[in-house]
Amino acid sequence: MKYNTSSLQFEQAIQNDSKLLTETAFKSKKIWNYTDEQMSLWTNELTITASYIEENKVFKIFDNQNYVGFFSLVLKGEFIELDHFWFLSGNTGKEYGRKSFEFIKRMAKNNNYNTLRVYSEPNADGFYSKMGGKIIQSKESKIKGRLLNVYEFKI
Repeated sequence: MKYNTSSLQFEQAIQNDSKLLTETAFKSKKIWNYTDEQMSLWTNELTITASYIEENKVFKIFDNQNYVGFFSLVLKGEFIELDHFWFLSGNTGKEYGRKSFEFIKRMAKNNNYNTLRVYSEPNADGFYSKMGGKIIQSKESKIKGRLLNVYEFKI
């Protein structure tokens, strides 16, 4: 399944995309200068399996046929969760995040959800605040002394 916006294309991931998506998640997380030891803490969370793709709404993001990143949505009953939202390095400042986030909110609404939640990577807090999210709680991070903010968006 493919969707087009004025500048980006979104294509539903297939099970064979698991390696590409896993590599994207690891490379994107590494942009924030985490050590190898710290990165190893997130191996399970950043590994996108074929079954994960099958069970959730996972979409690759393209700009003029060029792969730039991906996102995944997990249905949680009363709300939908943005579980992964990663872009390859070199793609900052191109509005991919904002444009993709607008598409994500439309998808949530089209699936009859009026609440979207995100467990934010601390380095991405500014983005989610700018997108209008409200912090509803903070959770302990895998890195001692750091907290993950949980953002909620009303759609």
